[in-house]
Amino acid sequence: MTAASPASISAEVAEQAMHWLLELQEQDVSDATFAAWMSWRQAHPMHEHAWRRAEVFAQRMGEMRGPGQRTLARAALHPGASRRTALKQLSVLLAAGAGAWYLKDSALVQDWSADYHSRVGEQRRLALAADIQVELNTDSAINVAFARDSRRITLLRGEILVTRDTLADGRLLSVETAQGRLESALAQFSVRQRAGLTQVSVYQGELMISPALFAHQPVTLNAGEQASFSRQQITARQPVALAPPAWSQGMLVAQGQRLAEFLDELGRYRRGHLACDPAVADLRVSGTFPLDNTEKILLAVADTLQLDVQHFTRYWVTLKPRLA
Repeated sequence: MTAASPASISAEVAEQAMHWLLELQEQDVSDATFAAWMSWRQAHPMHEHAWRRAEVFAQRMGEMRGPGQRTLARAALHPGASRRTALKQLSVLLAAGAGAWYLKDSALVQDWSADYHSRVGEQRRLALAADIQVELNTDSAINVAFARDSRRITLLRGEILVTRDTLADGRLLSVETAQGRLESALAQFSVRQRAGLTQVSVYQGELMISPALFAHQPVTLNAGEQASFSRQQITARQPVALAPPAWSQGMLVAQGQRLAEFLDELGRYRRGHLACDPAVADLRVSGTFPLDNTEKILLAVADTLQLDVQHFTRYWVTLKPRLA
């Protein structure tokens, strides 16, 4: 069996190393945590290699000279400001090695230079104009450009709920994402940026969707409809409830959802890694859960499904079959 290249770090090990980097910045690090960290480092040569690279990574982040990058470095390496998405991105950079240190044009820099953002687990309400209100869901970021002849919001990351129920100036409101553009006059709708897709749900009014590569062929989405679109096409068009999303009321709703998918959604509202053993991934979850305490949600779901909640660290949690 051939040993892995010294320069090669798997995504999983890279993420573990970044978790430890955040864990050890806490003010109340216990002796048990230090012991667990050392045990992890000694468990495999690749762990030690990843940790060494993480230390260099932290140093280089701290040495960034650009004003925007300096802010990025402080935010990325401060546990209180850490975001799940950012951690994933940092892990990719760590695994990629020296060739990925150039962050000037990365989405990570865009996120921290955003006009408005929300922290993990936070819902934030903004009045962008007398007739335009926006709610940011967990771990979201937007840029806003309101000029004499335009009203534009750019969704950089996450999810927003936009409400415009009066038309003060007659101008269309546009929302831009990585996949294209949405335009409306009077409407209430949510927009979520997913990997390679934008998901849109309309609760009032109507929207025009223009995928980036087919901007000349917009499609109308009416109240009570949901769709996803890529840069090339619109897919997954289906009915949706007319009520605003549950998260805007501080709730998480599941109706017979696979446990793995439920935990992936819940993981958006808490820092760190949250998953389950593959053996229980297909168990079903139903219920309405307040989002103000994700630990209580985990315990409630584990109790209902007879599972154990195992903490590798405070940021690394796994649901596993309960031992008899």
